[in-house]
Order: sequence, then structure tokens, then C-alpha cells
Amino acid sequence: MGTVYSISRVGVFDDCRLRYRYQYIDRLKADKETIEAYMGSRVHEALQELYGFVRNGVVKPREWLLDTYESLWERNLTDTVKVVRQEYAPDDYRRKGRKCLEDFYGAYAPFDRAKVVATEKKVTFKLRDEAGEVEFLGFIDRLDWDDRAKVFEIHDYKTSGSLPSQEDADRDEQLGLYHLAVRSEWPDADGVRLVWHYLVFNREIVSSRKPEDLETLEKEIVRRVRRIEAATEFPPTRSALCDWCGYQDICPEWKHPLEVAKLPVNEYLKDEGVNLVAKYAGLAERKKALKVAAESLEDEERKLEEAAFAFAASRGISVIDGAGHQLVLSEKIESSAPLKKEDAVKWEGLRGLLLEEKKYEDVSTINNYMLVSRMRDWPEALMDKVRRFLITRVIRNIYLRKK
Repeated sequence: MGTVYSISRVGVFDDCRLRYRYQYIDRLKADKETIEAYMGSRVHEALQELYGFVRNGVVKPREWLLDTYESLWERNLTDTVKVVRQEYAPDDYRRKGRKCLEDFYGAYAPFDRAKVVATEKKVTFKLRDEAGEVEFLGFIDRLDWDDRAKVFEIHDYKTSGSLPSQEDADRDEQLGLYHLAVRSEWPDADGVRLVWHYLVFNREIVSSRKPEDLETLEKEIVRRVRRIEAATEFPPTRSALCDWCGYQDICPEWKHPLEVAKLPVNEYLKDEGVNLVAKYAGLAERKKALKVAAESLEDEERKLEEAAFAFAASRGISVIDGAGHQLVLSEKIESSAPLKKEDAVKWEGLRGLLLEEKKYEDVSTINNYMLVSRMRDWPEALMDKVRRFLITRVIRNIYLRKK
């Protein structure tokens, strides 16, 4: 059986290839679950149970829903649940999830807007390109049938603390793929409505997809799958998402920092890695200080060279005598081809002239070495034209010699 993809699997590859390898190739179990993910799972489970009854014509009271949530929370909470934001406690998230359910119940009771087809519906479907088919798997939080509008509704519950714009919803890939899945299972469906419930905000966002949108989405997702299939290297990508990753303890980016963070201060200072970093950082600081000092010395050297040339010119000399050493100076004027970034007008002019005179191939490209080497064989009349485009520079040399 070939690989079965999901939009979350594709997203993991886009976010961090190493996490993708750990999760989907090595199949390593993440050692921790974040409190945000834990809260989201319990809210989803409580709503799944509620709508399981609604599907069968039974509307449970609000307190039943909240009690179900509290029971799920207590029954599943373990020490492996990770609280990333230390300013909050697990109970803060528990209350947040409870408030989401309270608001949702108040907004949608008695839950008769549409008919519930399924909750946590598993969907499998295939995407295609010229290379073949890609199998996909997904789970729809809730699928409804609106008998009045004659459309399916794909519902998705979100406990995220951020609220997307309508534009974001219209670009969402996950529910777009679920639209393809529903269309695959019910080809005669006239339309599909995509509905997100942002529970923290008690806000509903609705979107839809045109046939051309779905075609573009299919091509884009398959393109990304082909990139996954072609991948041979899986480097880590450090980002703000790392704190929510369940593989930090084994990730080469985080393994040592997390290990030494647990050490007492006296052991931390003795750690070999910590000492290596301290020595390297100290060396880097010294190099930086030396570089600054060297730049200062070079600036002073340039000033001394200017003074030496001025002194030599005033005396008509080329050697300046000193105690134990002499400064030897030379100066010449030469013409050279301009660089394009130095003088674009002259560069273009010289290029045009050489093309016109059918000499451009002689120099291959406009650079000083090629031009000077070829010019020796050119007639003087051509040389006069070329000189109009050359850059004149004064070349100075100075060196210190022992007496």
C-alpha cells in the first residue's frame, strides 16, 4: 500500500522536515502533548458526544455537555501534557475550554439548523496529476446536510486564540480538501458550505469553493506531495513552532539546551558543552576587538601614506629615509576599462564601440585584463576611440624596507 497523506502531514513537512522524519518516517511517538492541543481534543470530544445524541434526535442539556467535558479532562490529563506558556496553569486552559462550550451551546441550541450526517467522519479521497494518484485521508469534525438549501456543511471546531480573516478562510486548504472528499462521495451534491467555529471568540466563519478553486488546490497539494516524495534530506527548521513540538528532547537543535537547563548551577557551569561555548564566545569577542583595532590601524596607515606621498611630492623624491627603515614610493597613471557599476554610461559606450568595430569577440567581456591584452594589436585610430571610454586611475604603491 502506498503512502496515505493528510493536510496536516503535508503541513508538518513544510514547517520542519526533521519533525516530518521523526513523525512519519521513523514513526516516533512524541513524548509530550501541549496543553493547547489537549484542551482542543477534549472540546472536540465533548462536542462529538453532544452531536452523537443530536443525530439521533436527543438534545442533551447544557450541564450534561459541561459535565462530559470535565470528565474527559480529568480522565485524560497526565504529566506528559506540556504547558508552554508558564504564566498559565492547566486549570486556566480547562476553564477556557469550558467557556467555549458554554458559548457554543447558547448560540446553537436546540441544534436543529441542519441534519447531522456524521461526526468525526473519516474520509478518503484521491488527488491526481500527470504522474498518477495520491491518496489522502482526513477527519471531518461534523458533516451536516441542510435540507432547505440542499447543500452539505463541513463544520470544523477551532480552539485557537487567534481569529483569521475572511480572506484567510477563503484560502484554507484543509476544508477545501474536505470539499473534494465530500464531492467524491456524493458526486450529485450541488454545493458544499465550509463552516469554521472559532469557539474562543464564539464566532462562525463561512466560506465556499468554486470548481476552479478546487482544481488549483488539487494541483498545489499534489505538487507539495511530490516534493515530499523527492526529499532525501530532513534538516530541522528552527521557528516559533518549536516550543509546541513533541520532539524537542531528541532534536539536535534543542537536545543539549534542554538537558543543561535541568542542571543545578554548579553542574551547568561544569558541563563540557557549556564550557566550549563560553571559550568560543570569548574568542569571538577577542577577534571582534582585534578587528576593530585593525580597522583603526588601517585608517591611521592610510593617513600616513597620504602624508608620505605629499612629503615625497614636495621634495621631488621617491624614497623617504628613516631610522632602520625606508619608505619606497611609486606612482603611475593608467587607463582601464570601466566596471558597469562604476560608470554604466562608459561601460555601455565601450561595449557599443567594440560591437560596432567587430572587436567585441576579441575581448569576450568588458574587463581590464582582456581589453589591455587585445589592444596592443589594434590600430591607433581605434585606440583613440576606445580611450574616450576608459577610466583613468592613479596607482600608488608604498612599501617599507630595511636599510
